[in-house]
Amino acid sequence: MSVVYNKISFSKSLLAGILAGIAAALLNLIYMVAYRDTTGFATAKIIMPLSIFIGFPIVLGLAGCCYYLIKRHLSRGVAWFIFFFLALLGALLLITVADTKDDGGNLFSGLRGLCLGMEIITCMLGAFFIPYLASHPGIYE
Repeated sequence: MSVVYNKISFSKSLLAGILAGIAAALLNLIYMVAYRDTTGFATAKIIMPLSIFIGFPIVLGLAGCCYYLIKRHLSRGVAWFIFFFLALLGALLLITVADTKDDGGNLFSGLRGLCLGMEIITCMLGAFFIPYLASHPGIYE
């Protein structure tokens, strides 16, 4: 009995992660500007455009590497990757909601609302855009 491995290139997976990270950085920047204009929230100095454009491509580039490993070594690797990313999203949302219950206040105010939107944007792009870009035949040729 022979084992069938899913063939995928590491460079395509890494590039897909970096491209998804750049897209996430752009969308998160737009969300951050709109959120800060709407709510008047301006106290989180760590979430700035430079940290967004450095952080998200690195994080999703690493997610592209994880996609390569999962796709290569597991049957139905794409489904497992999407499941892990959506589970990560659920865990991050639970942590944000638990912080809201512990400290009080409104879920969609201040840093919680900013982080909640950025978590959703990043995890959804990572879960669905990385597999699409890594396996699309016409992008890399």
